[in-house]
Amino acid sequence: MAIARTSSDMCLNDRTSTALHSLQHPGSRMHQRGVSLATVMESGGRHFGPTACEIDHDAVSFPIEKYNTFISHTWRTGRLAKYAALLYYTSLLPALLFGLVAGILAFALQVNGILPMDPTLYGSLWCTGIGGCTCFATLASWARLVGLAESIRGTKVSYFFDRLCINQSDAVLKQAGIDSIGACLQNSDSMLVLWAPEYFTRLWCVFELAVFLEKSTNAKFKSLLKNSHPEMRQASMGAMLDLRHNSSATEINNGETVPARIVVETSARRTRNEIHDRKLMIVPVQVGVFSMASLVLGFFAAVCDGSVHMLADQLVEPLSALAFFLICMPLSRLVRRYSQIRLELNKQIAEFTVSQADCNVSEDREFIKAVITYLYSETLSEIDGIAAFEHALRSRVQQNVDKILGSRLTYPWRMALAGMFWQTIHGLDVVAALLVREHLADSDAVEGEAARPEQQSRSWSKG
Repeated sequence: MAIARTSSDMCLNDRTSTALHSLQHPGSRMHQRGVSLATVMESGGRHFGPTACEIDHDAVSFPIEKYNTFISHTWRTGRLAKYAALLYYTSLLPALLFGLVAGILAFALQVNGILPMDPTLYGSLWCTGIGGCTCFATLASWARLVGLAESIRGTKVSYFFDRLCINQSDAVLKQAGIDSIGACLQNSDSMLVLWAPEYFTRLWCVFELAVFLEKSTNAKFKSLLKNSHPEMRQASMGAMLDLRHNSSATEINNGETVPARIVVETSARRTRNEIHDRKLMIVPVQVGVFSMASLVLGFFAAVCDGSVHMLADQLVEPLSALAFFLICMPLSRLVRRYSQIRLELNKQIAEFTVSQADCNVSEDREFIKAVITYLYSETLSEIDGIAAFEHALRSRVQQNVDKILGSRLTYPWRMALAGMFWQTIHGLDVVAALLVREHLADSDAVEGEAARPEQQSRSWSKG
């Protein structure tokens, strides 16, 4: 038993040493590979499924020097929910834009008489149909369109997705890839978190956040603290900030004293943190589900409303009331669910502790704690390192969530765009019908005015 324990400790030390070395040299790993957005999202996000088929690692990925986006998620969340969140984050805005352009084009074609329309009807479905189909087609194919544009330009935007970027067929390479996730994060420009209620219960997910949040820390600041006087290491942040008021601008700018340099570096570090945190995007998967459901239900509502006006105008009011009830029922459930999820996110951040996060393998837990301690503790004290990370997560991640999603009971502006889109598209159909009707009325009036002198001349000739 003692031999096994010693072997386990040596294995943990080797893993930790390798991981820390890769963190110190994030760009030195030549076997880092990335994938395109189209690959991540192909076939409805099939790679997010728990039972994905065997993957040819070399075929789907390509060597990279730096990742543009690191995708962080938990395998306990459903595949379709994460796919919907990716659609929301990457494709929703261009889909709505192209759909609106197509709707405006259909509007112009109707007004100019190119698209046929019955002027006696309240409206038509040309804008709704063409705009909606364009929107959904763009939503489904946007990742491939982006990939095509990148191939034409000769550039590649690379994503880190664990299942595709870590070799799954070779056990040794797989373990090496898992232990080097920290280095991949250090070598990533941004991080996209597909958050679900299970996310903060998984220690590996939290580890990824820990590495990315620490990325903004400047090595000069760490070195300065380590080389300063012992009493300065024990000083509180408030005491260091007080030095700014008690020191002259010349002393601070020139860095004539260790305390002054610490004050300058502290201020610069805070600025770096604020800029860096903007590159952390946390998207609850329920936001994606809600947005995609809103698009589908909005299209259904617009088509039903237009069809009722075209086919049974006298039944508009009762059928509209029925459709409103049928649509509002699922939407209200989605709104309620999103509100619950949103409050749950804030609660998890506020109450998070590393000790309560789940990890299936005890060696992985010790490995993660060792790396977090290295990143967050100047004295390499595990208690101090874990506490510093938990504080950073509660403060900086919560601020990031509030900036992205708004306050706790408000909804992101992107989610409101789906409803506005369908209202605009449906309104274009109605306005087009009114303009065509008005144009035909003016044409009839002009023809009537032209025919009146002719009728008068005929009556005079008969008299």
